[in-house]
Amino acid sequence: MEHKLMSEQEKINIFMEAHELRKEGKEEEAAAVQRKAPLPAFLAKSCKENFGADILIQGGWNLAEANAEYGPDWLTD
Repeated sequence: MEHKLMSEQEKINIFMEAHELRKEGKEEEAAAVQRKAPLPAFLAKSCKENFGADILIQGGWNLAEANAEYGPDWLTD
């Protein structure tokens, strides 16, 4: 799935939605919503180096910032 870069307000909105879901006891839904926010490039790179690319691919993380920073093939290189 291709993700787009987001504004700071879009990121805040995602975290607010996830927070509300957590308050309702909907942890799984909150985690899914939170994955829509882009993972910071440095964190995505560190996760790849420490845990492997599969955790990022299978986890459904938004990697738009890492793709913009490192190029579209960084995850499979």
